[in-house]
Order: sequence, then C-alpha cells, then structure tokens
Amino acid sequence: MKSPIALNVVRYFLVAVIIIVFLFPLFFIFNTSLKTEYDFIKSPISIVTNIHLANYIDAYTKAKLDLYALNSVFFVAVVVAVSLLLSLFLAFPLARRFFKSTSFIYTAFIAGMFLPSGTIPMWQMFLRAGLYDTRLGYMLTMISGGGITLFLFVSYIKYLPKDFDEAASIDGCGYIRYILTIIVPLMKPAISSMAILSAIGVWNEVINSIIYLSTDRLFPVTRGLYVFRGQYSVQWTLFTSALVIVAAPMVILYIFLQRFIIDSVITGGLKF
Repeated sequence: MKSPIALNVVRYFLVAVIIIVFLFPLFFIFNTSLKTEYDFIKSPISIVTNIHLANYIDAYTKAKLDLYALNSVFFVAVVVAVSLLLSLFLAFPLARRFFKSTSFIYTAFIAGMFLPSGTIPMWQMFLRAGLYDTRLGYMLTMISGGGITLFLFVSYIKYLPKDFDEAASIDGCGYIRYILTIIVPLMKPAISSMAILSAIGVWNEVINSIIYLSTDRLFPVTRGLYVFRGQYSVQWTLFTSALVIVAAPMVILYIFLQRFIIDSVITGGLKF
C-alpha cells in the first residue's frame, strides 16, 4: 500500500506542473509588454529590469482600442442578451415536453454543436441579403439559441417543480411573464454563468470579424491587434501590451463573477 505522504507529493507536483504550464505563457506576455523593443530583441525570454509602461499608451493609441472597445461592448451586450433569451424561451417548452417531437428537436440542437459552421454559404447569404460589413450581420453570426447554453437551461428547467406552472396558470400569469418573473430568478446561477462565458467568447472573437467586416469603424477590439503585424515582422512589445489591455476586462469580470459559475456547477450537480 502506497504511503499517503507519497501520494500527496505526487498530487502537488502534478498540480504545480499544470499551474506552470498554464501561467508561463501569461507571464511571458506580461513580461514582454514591459520591455523596450531593444531589450526584447536582445533577450526575448529574460525577466524585465527596466519597466517601460509607455508601451501600453502607444499600443492603446495605435490600435484604436478606445473605438474598438466600444464596438465590442455593444456586440457583447446585444449578442449575449439575445442568445440567452432565445435559449431560455426554447429550453422551457423542450424541458416541459409541450409537443411530441421534443426529443428530436433537442437532439438536433445538441448535434449542431459538432457540425461545421458553414462559413462559405453563410457569407454568400449575408452578401446577397445586404448584411455583409454591417453590425447586424456580424452579430447574427454569433447569436445562437442552442449549444451548451440550451443544454444547461433544459437540464435546469427539467428539475424545477411543475407546481409553479400550474399555480401561475391558475393565477392567470401569461407565458412570457411567467418565464421572466418566475423561471429567470430560479435559474439565476445558470443564466449568470452562461452570460459570463458567452461574453468572454464574443469579446475574444476575431475570425468572424475578419470574414464579415471590412470597415474600420465597425471592428471589434480584437481586430486592433492586427495593426502590430507587418509584412516581415511583428512589434512584439506593443502587441503583447495590447493583448494585456484587451484581456484585462474579461479577466477582471471573471474574477468577480466566477462564484456564479461555481454555484451553477454545484447546483447542476445536485440536481443530477
């Protein structure tokens, strides 16, 4: 029988290795962002000695992060709100089995998570519909009522007592009012966690912005990072500074709201 002390040593060692693997790239980016271009070229992996905070000011100005950040905030607010509402109003009838083909529809939505996005036909459709290079078209590529959000919402609603439905119906509560005033408060952990994860995904999105947007004033904040890439080189110190600026809002948001994700996982585990 193995010693408990030896097992603990192995566990802590593995945890330490995992932490280093995940944190080293973040440390490297932050360390590079504080160097001058000369110091980085001289020794890319050395720890910074002379802190150069001007990189952040130059990166913020050159990448137009003020304009692009406002665009991203708008995209995040609209996409997350619409996606959560679509998932919620779709999840309730699926969870309550209001029609016979509920299982088939639910399976089809879940299967859609594993299918290609269909970028080429979607791009042609948007071009013909006049949605190419528009805010609406770009947001439509990210709005979704399915995926993991639908899966989690259906799982939550299945375990909410149906007595609430009957009581609301007797009191004359309408369908939309019932969902917004009764179901939403009961699903606060799930909705909060999905809102955070969806917001991070929309904020960090870059592929669709390259494909569906061509006007500079419509770009999200991630497109500002491309200004530091030249034909033959990359301005690494400014690029990493811009990366830190772009990532900071979502990191701060996650730190303060991570308890909702934990509550969602714990509550979901207890329900299952």
